Amino acid sequence: MVKSGDMMDAKGALEVFKKTENLPSDTIIFFDVDDTLIRPQSRSFTKSPNMIDEIKANKDRYQNFIEILSNWRLQRKITLMDYDWPIIVAKLKTKFRIYGLTKMDTGSFGNIKSIEDWRYRELKSLGIEFSDDIKLPNITSDTSPVFYKGIFITGSVSKSQTLEKYKTDLKTSTIVMVDDRVDHLEDIQIFCKKESINFVGILYRGHNDAKFDEKLAQFQKEYLIKHAIWLEDREALSLMSK
Repeated sequence: MVKSGDMMDAKGALEVFKKTENLPSDTIIFFDVDDTLIRPQSRSFTKSPNMIDEIKANKDRYQNFIEILSNWRLQRKITLMDYDWPIIVAKLKTKFRIYGLTKMDTGSFGNIKSIEDWRYRELKSLGIEFSDDIKLPNITSDTSPVFYKGIFITGSVSKSQTLEKYKTDLKTSTIVMVDDRVDHLEDIQIFCKKESINFVGILYRGHNDAKFDEKLAQFQKEYLIKHAIWLEDREALSLMSK
């Protein structure tokens, strides 16, 4: 029996599903997206921090940082962290309200006209769609959190601040957060305590078994920075061999 305030681990989608048993019918379940539901296909992202984390941390070095990051997002190939996620999310939607909650920009970003639509279509391409049962205000700036087709996107604020903005539309006795980062779980836990909402945090520990290749990752990173073009592993290895 899951109790309020619980923080637990899960290694797969089915394990997450089992941990949602016996929850109240008004429960809302939020899913983080990157490294919880989906990940880049390239084995260069099996190491943390990865090359994109490093580029973001040093963005002032790159005059074309926004082009680099937006092109990587548009050009990368993605895969599911667990191939059962589409089935599990669909099953949970029959019992609870299920939303995405992702920490990233909103509005236009570089060559991406709409981060919200890009994120939605990326997930939909892998068979994941969330509850879209509420109508919320449209975006007011490129830094505001927004709700788009079942996905809450934080903009420049935290995940808890995003829920704070929409709390009158999210009446519930219980919130479940599934995330691969402890700090995000703790952030939502503090929000729930302040609002007297029962909280269940699930730390997702799914992983990629592919072997990291330092030379490959360095080549891809340098090529991305120089050309603002992302090369998947096979294409990068082919160029490296020449």
